[in-house]
Amino acid sequence: MNALQPLQRWEQVGVPKLCGAMSYGLLVAPDIDIEIYGSLRVDTGFSLVSEWAQDPAVDRVLFLNAVNEPDAGLGWEVRYRVRDVPWTVQMWLLSADYDGPRSADLVEPMRAALSSQTRSAILRIKESLVASGTEYRSIDVYRAVLDDGVNDVEEYDRWCRSYSSTGLLNWRPLPRR
Repeated sequence: MNALQPLQRWEQVGVPKLCGAMSYGLLVAPDIDIEIYGSLRVDTGFSLVSEWAQDPAVDRVLFLNAVNEPDAGLGWEVRYRVRDVPWTVQMWLLSADYDGPRSADLVEPMRAALSSQTRSAILRIKESLVASGTEYRSIDVYRAVLDDGVNDVEEYDRWCRSYSSTGLLNWRPLPRR
């Protein structure tokens, strides 16, 4: 992530916040999530990512206009290679007054809710899912472990049959007891 400096570069557009697995210390796949709160200007975002597109380590830049969707924002995805490992940086530009679920607002509650046992369970489940090539939503893994005590991938598979989600969620874990 340091090579692209996305947090520093997005500061010229709005307020960038690291969120997702990297911010909780639960990174399994090389994927970084950032939310930026500012003015929804396509040209400003493209100006920024066009600089990255010129870097030889960058092999993909994608754009998603979701202004009229529930996400109500503009998304960019940049994939770059570090020592032959492809990293993905997903960046959502949201209006400063965005009132939907903010991943950035989940960072502190997640950190407060995690124990060494729940952290280990989450990492075990995510590593198993990645190794098997199974698609999953990290928030479902977090919900399963933190809310319902799921401890392994078999329990997670059973949990998904009843509780797996789609769409935006405004979930927060309960603080650790």
